[in-house]
Amino acid sequence: MEGVILSQESTQGMTRESTTAQISKRDPEKELESHFSNIEIIQDQLEETRLELANSCAEREELVEVLNDLRIKVQPAGRLTDREVMGFVKQLKYTISNLAEQWPETVPPKSPLMHHKYLRHLQSITPESSDYRRLLQNEDRRPQLVESFIWKVLTTEVFGRFHWAGESIAPHIRGLQLFLTPDQLGSPRLSDVQMWTSKTTQLFFEALNSRGGDEKAQNKLYLERIKNQITSLIIEALGLSMNSSDSIAEQLDDILQATIDLDKRFCQQAARWEWKYFYKSYHEGGLVFDGDFMKLDQAESFSSDEIARVQKVVQFVISPALLKRGDNDGANDGLETTKTSDDLKILPDNGRQIIGIGTSGGPGSYPDNAATQHDEV
Repeated sequence: MEGVILSQESTQGMTRESTTAQISKRDPEKELESHFSNIEIIQDQLEETRLELANSCAEREELVEVLNDLRIKVQPAGRLTDREVMGFVKQLKYTISNLAEQWPETVPPKSPLMHHKYLRHLQSITPESSDYRRLLQNEDRRPQLVESFIWKVLTTEVFGRFHWAGESIAPHIRGLQLFLTPDQLGSPRLSDVQMWTSKTTQLFFEALNSRGGDEKAQNKLYLERIKNQITSLIIEALGLSMNSSDSIAEQLDDILQATIDLDKRFCQQAARWEWKYFYKSYHEGGLVFDGDFMKLDQAESFSSDEIARVQKVVQFVISPALLKRGDNDGANDGLETTKTSDDLKILPDNGRQIIGIGTSGGPGSYPDNAATQHDEV
């Protein structure tokens, strides 16, 4: 029997008929079930993806914590660069200078209260303990005297007192630090003492932050009390009344808060930051000018003979120098850097005063346009 050979057109026609027949035989319900099944599969896949993403986020958070722990070990909390520290110092110096320029005329009591707590700070500013009275009544000299007095109070009553630690803790930290600090600042133990202070400060704030609000509130109240007390003593010592000096009191409060914060930052550093008055020696009731740490603004405007003559006796230092001992890694005790120089006022033999303003030339100096003043006394 001979086979039947179909043409290509016939084959394509049969295929189309078969496909059409299959389509016509599809069940809509089964089609819908198939779609639902596919949706469930996709939903399951999305859920798996969501879980994987959640696990990845959890792992990421763990890694972040590990990295933070490592970062803290390498760079403990509160550690700052020199530039950051000097930024805070510059702002503090500017704020104090600005307040001193605004200080109103005062008439100090003719018979000062000898028991006044801050009288010794006023008397220690100038070689003669009574000079402050005359300078306070001099319109040109008052700002420098007020600025010098505020710095004396801050360096004596605030810096190194650990007020930020609160009333109950501060005396103990200070006592231990004084006990541990060697007599010789170049001693190898100095870096260990500073690292102890830094770690103690860090642990203190970790403990404080983990406790309830009552302890934080008590700390805040203590700081407010300390600031109010120091503010009152400064104002009274300079012959003002609290009732007539609200603006002055507010600015002093800001200065004290900035000082307490800066003291806390100093305590968190591996290097030791400290304020120091450099008195080379005493001479005829004055302080001999020390060119290594005391500089006159625009001294280059004088001839060499004049410089040699005027840079002789310092009448009083406006603000202390800031020293950094050691490096940022807590080592190298022998490294000592002067970050700011003393701002000073000197009294040459001819009775004419030269006032040094903004002498450091560094981040802690005053604006460049602060000119040296020449005035008869």
